[in-house]
Amino acid sequence: MRFFLSLCFAALISAVYAEDIVLKGGARIQAPILKDAADALVLDLGYDVLRIPSSEVLATYVDEAIEPSLPTDTNRLYSMQSPDRITTSEAAELYAPSVVLVKTAAGLGSGFFINKEGHLITNFHVIAGEKKISVTQFLLENKILRRVVHKEVEIVAVAPFHDLAFLKLKDFDTEITPIVFAPEENLKVGERVFAIGNPLGLERTVTEGVLSQTHRNFGGVLYLQVDAPVNPGNSGGPLFNARGQVIGIINMGVPSMEGLNFAIPARHPKYILDHIDAFAYDAARPESGFVYPDPPRRPGKFSSDQKEQNDVPLH
Repeated sequence: MRFFLSLCFAALISAVYAEDIVLKGGARIQAPILKDAADALVLDLGYDVLRIPSSEVLATYVDEAIEPSLPTDTNRLYSMQSPDRITTSEAAELYAPSVVLVKTAAGLGSGFFINKEGHLITNFHVIAGEKKISVTQFLLENKILRRVVHKEVEIVAVAPFHDLAFLKLKDFDTEITPIVFAPEENLKVGERVFAIGNPLGLERTVTEGVLSQTHRNFGGVLYLQVDAPVNPGNSGGPLFNARGQVIGIINMGVPSMEGLNFAIPARHPKYILDHIDAFAYDAARPESGFVYPDPPRRPGKFSSDQKEQNDVPLH
């Protein structure tokens, strides 16, 4: 009886925790790990076991723990995982195919896929005022880079205040590698970060640096400050921690300064995705938001000439 209960408990643990093993070449296997040795991984396939040499394993992720009494949220548009072991270079190799070039008539930027159904994130200012958008995927096949341009792109939701836009490919037959978010925000000043984007159209550029500050206030919104080099064209691209989890979205920098760049914390796009119906794109109102004017100045506080000078907006 005790042996039977032990087997049931082991099966329950296997159902609650799932490992996602990524092999070199991009293949993925989802199965519980029975043994993690120095030379190999042993996986439980249910009726059989599989031994994979460690040299063939690029990364191992452990899905979030789910309480047995709670149903899994299958409607979530993104995934959150914690890597068991991965290096910065391996993470860059793994998620480079996730990053795309977002192009409009006004210019270009970056973006990244969040699921295999074709949903992706970019900055609102990259697609602001535009309805014709193309997304370019970069697929490495047999060591040959293939560019796939998707011209049927739908604007799903926008959040101008947070400079975020959510797009979806309407029709595609290519393989998509989605990024993963961290289950919890646990950021530390000085930790290593890296960005992947298309600065000045230079595709799949990887830059590395550190997290300079975790909360920098601009206009009532807190941003991540990083010293990883970014340039025009990086906007909308992902900012990763050293474990390959997206912790932010690059959206602005100071051109006249070196290593002074900023990213939107990942908690904002996750919150918007969790309530995406409230941010649904309205073609009749492409801004899909409200602009609040400044309150009137107190009478007699300034002369008319001073008032005009003080009405110049700050950028």
